[in-house]
Amino acid sequence: MQEPHATMPDAEAASVPAPPSATTRPRRRPLAWLLPTAIAVLVLGALTGLELTAWKSFDDAGATLGRTLDDQDDAARQVEAAITGARSVSDATTAILAVADGGLLAAADRTALATAGEQNAKQVDAATTLLPGERPHLGPRGFWFWDVNADTARLERLAAGARTRAKSLTAIEGPLRTTADALRTTASTALSTAADRAAGTEAANVPADNDAVLEVRAAAAEVAQHASPFQPRVSADFDALAQAVQKLQDSHTATLAAESGPLAQSRLDLEAFARSLAPGILMDFEWADLINGKGESNGYLSGETSWWYDRGGYATIRLSNSIAQEWPDDSARAIVAHEVGHAITVRCRTMYDTTNDQTAEAWATAWAISMGFTDEANGTSAYGAPPDALVQTAAGCR
Repeated sequence: MQEPHATMPDAEAASVPAPPSATTRPRRRPLAWLLPTAIAVLVLGALTGLELTAWKSFDDAGATLGRTLDDQDDAARQVEAAITGARSVSDATTAILAVADGGLLAAADRTALATAGEQNAKQVDAATTLLPGERPHLGPRGFWFWDVNADTARLERLAAGARTRAKSLTAIEGPLRTTADALRTTASTALSTAADRAAGTEAANVPADNDAVLEVRAAAAEVAQHASPFQPRVSADFDALAQAVQKLQDSHTATLAAESGPLAQSRLDLEAFARSLAPGILMDFEWADLINGKGESNGYLSGETSWWYDRGGYATIRLSNSIAQEWPDDSARAIVAHEVGHAITVRCRTMYDTTNDQTAEAWATAWAISMGFTDEANGTSAYGAPPDALVQTAAGCR
């Protein structure tokens, strides 16, 4: 049985409040302030990531650049050393070609030197343009990632440029050293030949005084020594050699002028004869009317000789004009042989007592006899006959 229930009028029902909904306003309030906070955290995290990434990239780029610049500088130092050597030989060659050498350098050698020098100079210029300037200043790292990224890109470009330059420097070092070595070889050959040619001028300028001959010998030896292997200082040696050769030629001219006159040919023939008796002994000749107060005016043939042991040994023979007047008589030949016997002492100084005038004269007489000159002008008339034993000893001096 149903109980009757009362019903409300419609007006009363409309005034009763509805129960709260499941999505009421109090549930929306936490999201309203949490969402912006979350977004801020996300943005801050992203920004921090960008910053840290940018900073690390900058540091890595800086370290890479440092290593690349070190490699570039190592390559540059090698090239700078090669440039220094190439310039040194180039400067020396230029100086050599500027010497007025009177033909010591053959025309072909001059051309070869000039050509090799030009090739070397081109390589030096090309290598010089590749040398880096001052190392770039990295500067402090910025803060904002966009600035840091821009700096990182700059560092990467610098590293790429340094890497390329290092490769170019390494590539050019070999050709640079090759052209410099080629120039050294060419110069060495040319100067060695010039030194030999200078030695030949001695024979072409007889007679010339001993000092001029010795100076050429010494200068030629210096050039030969410093030309092989090539040393840049040889350019100064070559200049000195050219001057020494000119001095030799001037001495030759002066000597011929001093010996000119009616006895000129006799003097030259006599001097050639004397040199033939002792090949390789350097001898000067001086002529006068009287030697030791004796000569044509009192009917004597007279001579005297001085010798020195330094610089390889050399001698000066002084003869009276009367010997040239008698040339080529046996007496003239004999007295010349006696004087050459003194001069050859520079080669055989241990064979007799060179400190005693009497033994020196006996030696010269014995040497002339050992050479087959028996005329008394060989020294016998003035100093007496030497012991046979001394003649035999002198025969071993040639």
